[in-house]
Amino acid sequence: MSGDKIPLQLHQLPNLLQYISPDQRDTWVEVGMGLKSEFGQEGYGPWNNWSQSSKSYDGKAALSVWKSFKKGGTGMGTVIKLALDAGWKPDKTEMTAEEKKRFAAEAELRRKQRQAEVEADEALLEEMRGLVADCCLRIWNEYCQSEGSSPYLDRKQVGAFGVGFFNTTVILSIDDRNKRCQVWAGSNAMQFFNGLPKSRPDYLSFLVFKPGSIAIPLRDATGKLWSLQSINGQGTKLFPKYGRKSGCFHVLGSVDSPSVVGEAEGYATAASVHMASGWPVAMAVDSGNLVNVARILRETHPEASIVIAGDDDPTAPGNPGRTKATAAALEVGGVATFPYFGEVA
Repeated sequence: MSGDKIPLQLHQLPNLLQYISPDQRDTWVEVGMGLKSEFGQEGYGPWNNWSQSSKSYDGKAALSVWKSFKKGGTGMGTVIKLALDAGWKPDKTEMTAEEKKRFAAEAELRRKQRQAEVEADEALLEEMRGLVADCCLRIWNEYCQSEGSSPYLDRKQVGAFGVGFFNTTVILSIDDRNKRCQVWAGSNAMQFFNGLPKSRPDYLSFLVFKPGSIAIPLRDATGKLWSLQSINGQGTKLFPKYGRKSGCFHVLGSVDSPSVVGEAEGYATAASVHMASGWPVAMAVDSGNLVNVARILRETHPEASIVIAGDDDPTAPGNPGRTKATAAALEVGGVATFPYFGEVA
């Protein structure tokens, strides 16, 4: 029986969901995406109630994950199939013609409401992404120094290639309810913290750059700066909310007609490859962005050899570093290698 053809209403969800375990994160996410695609915001209540049966339930994290669900390929059919496979039996009562008509009308209304939610989400994302990019550019131009100290770089034993240092505390605050981004620096940073509500609302987030931290500019193929990655002295890596990452990267070294261009995920790996080879190396941030950046490198340097230095972690489920580096190299006619410099990510 096809899950897409089983009529299902909001009040029937608790019975269906009890057949599915929320303990596996992938399943938990799939169910949330499916409910949101079908029922929009009305699906949050049943999903959140079901989520609470997991021992790892975290209400704040659940709300954050729910908000992150955008339009995608996972629909209600996936959720119904999971329930069917686990033994759920749909109501066998045959609907009357009038009930079928009403159900179809309700489904169409939900579809239109969900489409409106998706369009509003996309409009907010686009606007906030632009505001964050503007503030990141301001931080880069006004507060980042070309020289400085970084315990992280010292520990990794790599140089500073196009990164920014800070000699004062700088805060990027992001308020998506009021569609506002602000930069606070020096003594004003304390003013920002003093003005924070004791219980920080969900619509307000911030990223702090302190002396000893570095900022890595992430630019697109045209050179436009969209975001900054922060790496503090302990090696913690953070990004601003709404900061664009897909298709953005940071290049270490000169790219003037190179015969070989390297690519890696994290800064320390990219720096190690650059220092060992002399090649320009693009830092793609993570494995999911490797193929996007590889395509740009191939288009920009059609004659160059592309060498992707992937992360190889057999203990990670699916070993995404190796898998995605190999796939990216295959797509652009490059070579995937898996060097080991110690723990340098």
